[in-house]
Amino acid sequence: MGSIEPKEVVMAFVQLQYLDVRPIALIAGAEGNLPALKACLLQARRQSARIRLFLGNGLGAFGHSNEALFLLQTQCTWLVKGSHERQLLNEYPGQTTLFNTTSAMARARQSLSPANKKHLKLWTDVIRLETPSGAILACHGTPDFFLPDTLNAYNLDRERILYWLDQFHCQGLVVGSDHQPWIEHLPGSRFVASCGTCGFASQPDSSHVHYLLVEQFRNRLVPRVERVDYNIHSWISQLRKEGVPEILTYPLLKGLPPPDDYYS
Repeated sequence: MGSIEPKEVVMAFVQLQYLDVRPIALIAGAEGNLPALKACLLQARRQSARIRLFLGNGLGAFGHSNEALFLLQTQCTWLVKGSHERQLLNEYPGQTTLFNTTSAMARARQSLSPANKKHLKLWTDVIRLETPSGAILACHGTPDFFLPDTLNAYNLDRERILYWLDQFHCQGLVVGSDHQPWIEHLPGSRFVASCGTCGFASQPDSSHVHYLLVEQFRNRLVPRVERVDYNIHSWISQLRKEGVPEILTYPLLKGLPPPDDYYS
């Protein structure tokens, strides 16, 4: 029997032209959390964000993949593959975290129909959005497809980020792989930001979820983090009835990571 050749994965790139001056919403990390995703999309629409980009990990440990996929496909302008979508497509295993262990991803697989799984192949890897006030580069990890790091506010390689912004002629870079929302301003009115996660809490003292809103003001792109509240307790109750372990529902209220003594 011959050996199985690995899949050849080619970066998918999408160029969008947005002629309006209304805000842009960038969302990520739903993990199958339906009420939180609905709340973020509703708030973005109320803020007149006609362009809504989703930057990966829409499906995950909370299951409900078919319902989450329907929401994303009907209410977002474009969808970017995250590490979870790549795992579901067997493109690469990704790093092991609390939310992509075999048991956690099993709920995503079991709640995703074969027909809907095919839709994941249509998601892209990098989006460049041109607006009247400048361009945004949006992706899950980094624009360097072959080095899919996770950018975080505590270890930013600004020289590398500025290189990407120059390479793609963009004012801002937004990523969806870090569960914490943050914004770092750079020289020349440029910025790099994380939209955070809309699937579980980002801060230990709040159950709010987050996304990024980018407004256009005086020919500049101005990012800000948006906080969203939703009915967290009824969702946790439902997940427990469905058999989701408490180690996964803990971050819904308290964020990541759980304290060391949580496992003892």
